[in-house]
Order: sequence, then structure tokens, then C-alpha cells
Amino acid sequence: MTALALVKDTQYNQEAYTDSIETPFGSVPRHFDEFWTAKQRQMNSLHYSNSYRGCYKPELPEYFISRFTKEGDVIGDPFGGRGTTVLQAALMNRIGISNDVNPLSEILAYPKVNPVTVKEIEDRLKEIDLSKEVDLSKEEDMSMFYHKETYKEILNLREYLKTHRDDVDRFIEITAISRLHGHSNGFFSTYSFPQFSIPKSSQIKINRTRNLEPEYKEIKSRILKKAKTSLKSGGIEALRKIGKLHKFTTCDSRNLVDWESESVDMVVTSPPFLNQVDYVTDNWIENWFCGIPQSTVETGIVQTPDLHVWTDFISDTLSELHRVLKKNGLVAMEVGEVKYQGTILNLDEILVSLTCNKKYNLNQFRVKEIFVQSQQFTKLANCFRVKNNELGTNTHRIVLMEKL
Repeated sequence: MTALALVKDTQYNQEAYTDSIETPFGSVPRHFDEFWTAKQRQMNSLHYSNSYRGCYKPELPEYFISRFTKEGDVIGDPFGGRGTTVLQAALMNRIGISNDVNPLSEILAYPKVNPVTVKEIEDRLKEIDLSKEVDLSKEEDMSMFYHKETYKEILNLREYLKTHRDDVDRFIEITAISRLHGHSNGFFSTYSFPQFSIPKSSQIKINRTRNLEPEYKEIKSRILKKAKTSLKSGGIEALRKIGKLHKFTTCDSRNLVDWESESVDMVVTSPPFLNQVDYVTDNWIENWFCGIPQSTVETGIVQTPDLHVWTDFISDTLSELHRVLKKNGLVAMEVGEVKYQGTILNLDEILVSLTCNKKYNLNQFRVKEIFVQSQQFTKLANCFRVKNNELGTNTHRIVLMEKL
């Protein structure tokens, strides 16, 4: 029997409540509420430098970092993605350490905690020659996305960035990545999806349906305009000071080889939810631009439809987090609910069960609380068939665990 305590939440005009999950070691309280705002783009502008499939809002790490850590603490994320956790850690004067099996993550995350000024970007763009001739017959066919002159500029920038890697160049790089495909004039491509890279065949269909032909779009002005938006919150010097203490690694979450034992105060992270997001194909244009082989991503990322494979993967990751956490260190792991073999599985319950099972993570962690973020979903979420807790992975379920 679950305990149920209803509390009227007047701030959000909805009912907040707490139930519990029963374990052999006692009840674990599970709180349902809107713990952070559902409004979009309310945090530092650098958080919105890039879209990234499967990422969470910066309000999530802000909530847990502010409540369970202090300035100077080390905040880790073994599934770094676009760097949301470590950027928020830096903004709150904590030291971040971010890892991801995809090298794209470090490319996206590093410049956000080592930002540069708009003037530096503007001056550097003037120095870069994007007018060199390129033999397009030897390059990837991207004619369904780009006008050939736009594509030549992209290829010239891509070639330049192979050998120019200071902080200004790296910020230009992430800004260019954010402009590779999208639905407005500010992107390099013709009308496409901004959140993820669609297949070439899908883009061809869009072009036919909308009667589109990619038109020339000069890329330097678009990079500069986006950079100004990304940097509008300011605070660059303070960020750079703390950012120099951050660490970025690229390896399997089950073997964080460059993370020292007992060095992390808190982990705030979100692993893949079985195969709910295709991290391989959804970033294929970004990976192409950065020169990351598809095979590197395919062999590294664990996205599986098999619950047993996923459970073993998460359990091994938790064991590695147990190694790197300090005594009484915390993990806030965000998962969701997924449809599995015709049944809705709440993955927070799977996580709790791992900590109670001798085969998995018994005596490694004590689950303190579970937080379920309940909110109305945005128009964008509805585009992905996320409909207010009724379909698909709709809730943020954060399991807060303490190292034993």
C-alpha cells in the first residue's frame, strides 16, 4: 500500500503530493510537484547555444546543485550531452567534470564554460577565409540541405577548425554547429528540423512537399548573430575563471578512467532511457561537421530495447560512480517512464530496485528521495508526441541517492 499525502500547491495551481516506494530497507518517499518552472529559456543564455536531443532543462541541475552542494564542490556528469550540468555548476561557482562516450559532447560543452567576447569572435571571423574553391564531387552530398556556395563556406570553416583550436575558434565552432540545420533564415540549411539531424531522404521529401530549393546563406553573419544571443547574459570573465578548473573526458560511463576515486561531491546526470532517443542518427550532421566517424558513436553509445541490458549498464555505471564519489556523496539521476513490451515502466522504480539487489548495487547507495517533475508540456514537446503525461516519456523522475 502506498502512502498518499495531498498538498495543494497554490503557486502552480495544481495538486502536489507524495507517495512512497516500499523496499526491504524501508519506504522511499516520492514527491510529485512542479519543482522548477515549465517556462522556456529562463536561465543563462549560454545554455541555449545548441539544441541537443534528450537533454534536460538547466533548471533541473540548478535545483539539485543549489540544495545539496556548496560553492567549490565538484559536480560530475557521466552522460554530459551538451554540457548542461557542468555549465550550471560553473555558473554557481562549482567545479564541473563532464564525460560522454561521444566526442561531440566535449566540443559542445567546453566553450560554454570558457566563453569569449563578441568582439573576439567578430575579429576572428574577419581573418578566416571561406572563399577557397572546393571540389564538391569529393565531398559528402549535402545538396538537399545547402546551396553549393553555402556548402563551400561550411567546408572551408570545417577545414580551418581542424588546425585552429583556441577558445575563440572553439566558440565559433559550437556556434556554427548550432546553425547547421533549422527552420528559419538564421540557419545555414533550407527549411529543416533544428532539434536533430534528419536523414537525407527525409530532407528531400520536405523539399518536394514545400517546393524548396536551398538558397545561398552567408555563414559568417549568421554565426556572429547567434554568438551575440548566446553571450547576452554576460559574466564571461567569472565563467572563464571557474571554467579553467573544469575537466572533460570521453569514455564509457562504466569506466571513468580519468576520474579520480573519491573526488566528486555530487553527480547530476541522465542516462539513455533504453532506446527512446537515437543518439547516433539524431546528431549525424553535427558528427560529420566535427569529423567524428559514425562507427565511433555506434559502437560507444548504449541504446538498447532490452531492459536487462539497460539494467546491467546502469548498474555498472552506478558502481563506477560509487568509486568516484566522496563519502556520503550524492547522485541525482534523472530517468523517465517508458513503454516496454506493452507496459509502462517507471524507471525510477527500476533504479531503486538496483540498490536493493545483491546482484546489482546492494550496499553501495541509499535512496533518499524521488522527485517527479509534473508540468504542462510545451508546443515543441507536443511536436514529438509528448502530451502532458499521457504518451511516451513524459515525466522527469529524479532518484536522489547517497553513497554508503
